Amino acid sequence: MTLLSDEQLKKLRTAGVQVPWVNEDCIWCSACVAIAPEVFELNDEGKSEVVELGTYDESEVNDAISACPVDAIYWEK
Repeated sequence: MTLLSDEQLKKLRTAGVQVPWVNEDCIWCSACVAIAPEVFELNDEGKSEVVELGTYDESEVNDAISACPVDAIYWEK
């Protein structure tokens, strides 16, 4: 899940920017938000989403990926 539109995602891909992604397995634990609050936020349903940025801090996102108890976060390809 991401707050990025398809067009924004396409622009980031074209620029070679890796984008983190949260899938539907998210259980609302908010560990990713605690680790990387500028990258992740909770939506109205309480699930994590990726916010729009021009680039994503690889180490913070990797820490969030490691902390996710259900492996719901990954780098979008």
